[in-house]
Parts: sequence; structure tokens; C-alpha cells
Amino acid sequence: MMEIKSRMLIALVMFCLVAGVLAAPGIAAEDVSTDAALPREFQGARLGMALADLVAIVPEAKRVSLGGLDQAERTVVVPSKDRLLQRIEYRFSNDRVREFVIHYNYADISGGYPGLLQQLRASYGKPMRQNLQEYYTKPEAYSEKKTIWKDRATMASLTEIRKLNGDKRELILTITDLTRQQTSGQDQAPST
Repeated sequence: MMEIKSRMLIALVMFCLVAGVLAAPGIAAEDVSTDAALPREFQGARLGMALADLVAIVPEAKRVSLGGLDQAERTVVVPSKDRLLQRIEYRFSNDRVREFVIHYNYADISGGYPGLLQQLRASYGKPMRQNLQEYYTKPEAYSEKKTIWKDRATMASLTEIRKLNGDKRELILTITDLTRQQTSGQDQAPST
């Protein structure tokens, strides 16, 4: 009897893992999640702006933007002066900002992931997906909880990463320019 219960529990866990993995690819195919326009700016920087324009707004970017193999496809990481933020990553495609990745100081965010999620829901509206859970075991065990919003031009995702060894948590908000992805996808399409 105990062996049957163990097998059923294992089968249930496997089903949940497979169902979670299969559900994740459907995110990109979904339509718009909210009637509200998602933000396309963060602390004066705008999605789609050139590196030279970013440097005018974020002078620290000039010191860290030099070097790299592909100047058009780079990530500029700038430490934040805001106590709530750890750092900001500006990711580029074809020398234009395509994504902001905002790393929060988890301990300084009131309510952690649920608290920030509540604030973002008030600003961004209803998400298209909320609290998606994924678990990873390599190279170290951690889990991700993610909520995603999307409009016609922008996608925003709030992610909590929880490292299972030591219960260290990270809180990350990513804002992605979907128009740049569509443009670069059209540019790469084979011509006939």
C-alpha cells in the first residue's frame, strides 16, 4: 500500500513538472494582457534609444560601455544610486536599448515579491500570467516565480529567484521592447 502511494506521488510530481514546462512556451503566443500601456522608460532612459543618448542621461554607462566583442549587441551594467535597487542592466540590440533589467535589493522591498507584485498590478493592470513556478537543479538548486504583462509594444516580467541553498532571494523586473524584436526578426527573414 505504501509503495502504491509513493508511486502515485512521484507520478503526480512528474505530471506537474511536465505540465509546467509545456505551459511556459505558450507565453509568447498569447495576445495582449492589459489595456494599460506598459512603461517604456526607466529613470529617464527609454527603450529604443541609442547608447550615446543613454550616456547623456546615465553618465556611469560611459565608463562601463567600452570594450566588448560586439558593440551593437552588448549589456551595460550600472550600479544604482537608489537604495531600493542593486543595479540596472541596459541590454542593446543593433546599438539600441532593447531591454531594462532592474535588480532590486530584496530586503529593502516592502513585502518582497508579493508586495512589489501588488504595486505593479495597480500600475500595469492584470497580468497575462501570474506566479509561474519553475525549478532548476543545475548548477545549483533554485526556483523562479514569474509574473508577466504584455501590451503591443512592451513586455514586463517580475521574477523572484530563490536559491534553495541558504534561501537567498533575488527580485528582478525586466522591461523588453517587443517592437525591436519584431524589427530584428523581419530584418533577418530571408529575401526572395
